[in-house]
Amino acid sequence: MLNLKLTSEKRPLVVETRRKSGREVVLDGITHQIELIKNPNYCVERTRYVKSETGTSRQVVARPPKPWFWLGADGTKLVQVKYGHSAVVEIEPAKPTVVAGKTDKDLIGVLEQIANAVKAGSLDSQIDIAKAKAKRNRVGKSE
Repeated sequence: MLNLKLTSEKRPLVVETRRKSGREVVLDGITHQIELIKNPNYCVERTRYVKSETGTSRQVVARPPKPWFWLGADGTKLVQVKYGHSAVVEIEPAKPTVVAGKTDKDLIGVLEQIANAVKAGSLDSQIDIAKAKAKRNRVGKSE
């Protein structure tokens, strides 16, 4: 017989190889927020698929990301980290909002701290919870 090393591993689908991990989704969002703070005219290119009578066409549109941060009543900047566009990642249970400080520099510093925690894997369980919420939201809208 042939002298080959065999395995039962299957080739992954293209969809699986393109899919981002939860960490990558949150890190991309944080990167977009930092760029939005630095440049208020910052836009993100998105691909939209539009159905028409001739078929489905692909369009690339540039839109600014929705800010995750806002100004509190006392003048401090507050931020909520999100998975995708809607599901909030709770850094601690029942405490989704982070007090960032008074300046944009403080806000960027907080977002970079959170990005480092995401890279280290210390927020994986919170990201998984937010991912499940986002999935439930998406399923609920399609029905």
